[in-house]
Amino acid sequence: MKGGQVLRSRMMLSVWCVLAVCCSVGAWAQMLTGPWVEQSQQRIDEVRKTSLRVIVMGRDGKPVPGAKVHIQQTRHVFDVGFVLPQAGWPDAESDEVFWRCFNAVSIQRLTSWPALQPDRDAPLNGEQARRVGQALSVADSLDFTVRWGDLVSADPGRLPDWAVGLAGPELANAVLGYQREVLSRFGRSVDQFDAYTQTLAHDHVDRLAGLAVVRRLYESIPAAAADAVACARFDDGLTIGRVQKVQRRLTTMREAFIPVGLVAIDQRFSGPLERPALERTIGRIDQFNRPVVISGLEVGGDSPVSAAINLEMVLRTLMERPNLQGIWFTGLTAEELSEPGAALLDDDGQPTAAGLMVDSLFHGLWWTDLDTQTDELGNVRVRAFPGAFHLSATLHDGTVLRTEIWLVKSDDPRVVLLEPVKQAGKVGGQD
Repeated sequence: MKGGQVLRSRMMLSVWCVLAVCCSVGAWAQMLTGPWVEQSQQRIDEVRKTSLRVIVMGRDGKPVPGAKVHIQQTRHVFDVGFVLPQAGWPDAESDEVFWRCFNAVSIQRLTSWPALQPDRDAPLNGEQARRVGQALSVADSLDFTVRWGDLVSADPGRLPDWAVGLAGPELANAVLGYQREVLSRFGRSVDQFDAYTQTLAHDHVDRLAGLAVVRRLYESIPAAAADAVACARFDDGLTIGRVQKVQRRLTTMREAFIPVGLVAIDQRFSGPLERPALERTIGRIDQFNRPVVISGLEVGGDSPVSAAINLEMVLRTLMERPNLQGIWFTGLTAEELSEPGAALLDDDGQPTAAGLMVDSLFHGLWWTDLDTQTDELGNVRVRAFPGAFHLSATLHDGTVLRTEIWLVKSDDPRVVLLEPVKQAGKVGGQD
């Protein structure tokens, strides 16, 4: 892969195939019936949408009633991503219908400390660093939000062999030295780092080097890379019995003045799912009282049909949580997942029913793209999903006014004025 243009240009699929599969997905989605579906959508609209007001003015400086207005979203504020395969960016032919809703990627399968620094007091492994750099280059060309994944682990089994036997200042110097190297080389290309992971079952670094080292791991990330966020990441963090451990860990970190910018949760769902149980499980996100991302989501089922249905139910329930800022899918293909039915692409690189379900929600139901007209006062008022937009208005004389905006969630309406550029006047008596 050489960039986003190449990636997107190769993602073409037979129209007949897309239509056939989409029809199947649509039929399965209709199985999600009952008052909760409408109530869920109302909740999502309330939580996710924000108010936009477009005012169209004519050349005479007056509002234009009946002007045609097109409001076209081009990107979500909400991050929709996936964990990049070990082999790097997919190069199998696929379809824009699947890829167009993604705006984020995690490169965690490329960034483990043992792979990047297998030898003590040595620079980063050249070949592995090159692969990381290539992955980041493609992500940058696509303007994707990037998660690094684990920076340092509390599990000695996830540390380089040479670091496992260290303690005290030696371990502290190894941990902080590795972090400095990573941040210096890649920090400005990454948005989220999982600073210190596997802390629910392990405490290797903080036990042998002290909490001060953990504090510096978190403090150094935004200091070295101003746009990067230091995340506390937990596996199965919403599972009953573990959510209390997550809360205790976050409390300990807060009392130790460790600045956590974001909570990242990996979570897997399988088997028959029911809405009440999902609400209880996913609702635990609210208990963290912090911004949250799902850093690894895997939703399976007994068949492709049930996996697609389960996925829609999980995504709807997740999108109702106000403090949720993004979702990364654990894998694209079956070989990357423990639940084969959770695959978003099949062996030929084409979207599965679950993959098309993702698109139908994030680039369909939860996407703003509409044509409308101004009212008698020259206004258009809509509720829109935050993100990047192209706005255009066509006046009665055929003049087209255009602008681009970045829309964020706000209690106050965003007001955008579309008006013609002032025409040049007479200069020295000449037109």
